[in-house]
Amino acid sequence: MVRKLALAIGWLIVAVIVFSTLSPIHLRPKTGHPDFERFVAFFLAGACFAVAYPRHRRWVSAAIVVGACLLEAAQLLVPGRDAHVHDAVVKVVGGLVGMAIAALIDHRIAIRRLNHVPANLA
Repeated sequence: MVRKLALAIGWLIVAVIVFSTLSPIHLRPKTGHPDFERFVAFFLAGACFAVAYPRHRRWVSAAIVVGACLLEAAQLLVPGRDAHVHDAVVKVVGGLVGMAIAALIDHRIAIRRLNHVPANLA
């Protein structure tokens, strides 16, 4: 159930990221510092996909890197938008940090489950 929810939220976040990245600048949501917004958006997407696809984290990592770079490059096709390597780096780092933290938490939970001995077997 948690993985399905993470998957749905992850794809919703991706939809918001694509809209925000490729829409005209005046339609882009503004909540604060742009680098912080980019980092958090990709952090959340990376964390959600790390939870949703625990056996495919290498592919998800690659998708985050490629997706962030392609989205940034696609801005060159949108009038009034511009692409910057710095922005792509912030997005990639946010996504990979989100994945890493989610994977670490998932790993810690798995270790606790393995180390937990039911009371009737102790």
